Amino acid sequence: MKRGIRFKLIIFLLAATIIPFGISIISIYIYTKNSVVSRFVKNNHDLIKKSGSDLKNYFDEINNIPLSIYTNRPYLEVLENGATEFIDKNQFEINRNLLNLYFNRREIEQMHLYIERGKDDYSVYNAKVSGRGKLLNFNDFPVYKTLMKDKKFVEIESTHSIRSYNDLSDFRVKPAKQVISFHYRLMNVTTDQLLGFLSIDVRLDRIKEIFDRIYDKDREQLYVLDENGKVFYSSNETLIGKKLSNSWYSHLNGMKEEKGQYDFEGKNKHFKGVYVSDQVKGRGTTWTIIKSIPNTNLYQDANKILIINITIGALSVLFVIFLTILVSVKFTNPIHTLIRNMKKIEEGELAVSFDTLGDDEFGQLGQHFTSMVEKINDLYIKEYKLQIENKTNQLKVLQSQINPHFLYNSLQSIGTLSLKNDGRKVYKLLTSLSKIMRYSMRNNDDIVTVLDEINHIKDYLSLQNERYDGKFTFTLSVDEHLYTNLMPKMILQPIVENYFKHGFETMQKFGKLEIDIFQYDQQSICIKLIDNGAGVSQQKLEGIRDSLSKVDKNKKESIGLKNIYDRIHLYYGEDSKFQIESKQHENFIVTIYLPLNIDRGLMGNESVNY
Repeated sequence: MKRGIRFKLIIFLLAATIIPFGISIISIYIYTKNSVVSRFVKNNHDLIKKSGSDLKNYFDEINNIPLSIYTNRPYLEVLENGATEFIDKNQFEINRNLLNLYFNRREIEQMHLYIERGKDDYSVYNAKVSGRGKLLNFNDFPVYKTLMKDKKFVEIESTHSIRSYNDLSDFRVKPAKQVISFHYRLMNVTTDQLLGFLSIDVRLDRIKEIFDRIYDKDREQLYVLDENGKVFYSSNETLIGKKLSNSWYSHLNGMKEEKGQYDFEGKNKHFKGVYVSDQVKGRGTTWTIIKSIPNTNLYQDANKILIINITIGALSVLFVIFLTILVSVKFTNPIHTLIRNMKKIEEGELAVSFDTLGDDEFGQLGQHFTSMVEKINDLYIKEYKLQIENKTNQLKVLQSQINPHFLYNSLQSIGTLSLKNDGRKVYKLLTSLSKIMRYSMRNNDDIVTVLDEINHIKDYLSLQNERYDGKFTFTLSVDEHLYTNLMPKMILQPIVENYFKHGFETMQKFGKLEIDIFQYDQQSICIKLIDNGAGVSQQKLEGIRDSLSKVDKNKKESIGLKNIYDRIHLYYGEDSKFQIESKQHENFIVTIYLPLNIDRGLMGNESVNY
């Protein structure tokens, strides 16, 4: 397949602009991606650190709840002396203070108080204080045993399903709620006497509020682990209360740094992205917060920047393509113009279809080409004019022919009338016949007025009416302002003659012929002839149409539709139209469109004599 100079020029210019631009976009994307990812990871570290700080403050708030006991002297005396001494008064004090502590935070689900003196314990659940129970040995609760052993003030038990302390609470809601338990050792600070234990079970509502704002619930995962690796909160609720056993978590454990921040890229069949982690140290414990960020989130900002760059680049490329095509078209148009004109000359059309190709080298080439065509034209002009003269003579011969059959029939009609001694009608018919012959023999008048042509066809139809003894009618409708317009001579008679020869004589009904001449639009007039003759089939109609446009130089054209078609195209060229329509056994319609105003000097055949 041949590639033109325009194609090669466009490819070269596009390659020279798009390739460097594409390399620039790729470089910018790589740099932007690395910087955006680094900044995104840092921002997530900051978010995790801020959430860890909020978690530490929240736990500190929970840890401050038992401190109010030490400021309430009556309640402290109850804990020191036991609940059984002054049971009514002490029972009221215990209930009042437990409810005060219970309503201190809305997320507190359950509280349990164990009083060492007397081994009594109470539970608060669903805003109700249970009856007094007996916990004979606090060592039955491992967490209380751990508090005594390690001399801790508080022990935080990671997330677990809520459970009843000493069977004092009645849980009927299934499944059991998840809570975090804070267990406190209550001491007399002056005597170091053990007063008892206070346990607070807290729902995860506030923890959920702290951490749900730092991750995308649809695409990211969050894990908050205690120092034993147990999940006390996660975006995946099924993992809460369990230990992580994933391979990536083992990898993270091996990467922990002293500063607590670490991250690494994870890649497996379930996840592709980055794990970002941080450690938060609280009172007596350490929490690890891990967030998994998929690549779709990690590269989101970078991809947005890439889309912006690609959009700007695409618009720039489109602009470059437009300029490239414009330049290439401007550069190659003169070449294509010369090639197109050369092909016309090869086909025998000795004419140049351009005025100038510019002032550059292409313009000079165009001038030399035009000069060459003009010289070639001079060599063929004589032969061209000779062909026109031959065509003109052929037209005059066609116009001068008279149908002998028609002349015979007309004279026979006149003879018949003479036998009947109707002298007035004989005179009238002879007058019409003489007008027809005189009109036909005016060979120098190729162009006549519409009125002349109408008068001629009236005389012709008068003779035919007499010939056929009034077995047909005709109507002539002509716009009067068109009377002085020019048209080719002998256009109507051959069409009407075809009607009598092929349509009227073969039918068994009364004949009708309608001739209308009217202005079609501002540039043309319409001549329409409609008869009610035998018509033709659609197949024959197509054959007639096809024969009109064919040229047979070896066959002499007869007066008829072909003659009229050739004549109007000889005079007017493409400015005229010749149309035929027909319905078999109904009608035959001929429609001719001619220019309204014709300058004789501009007609297609300059050698026609008028």
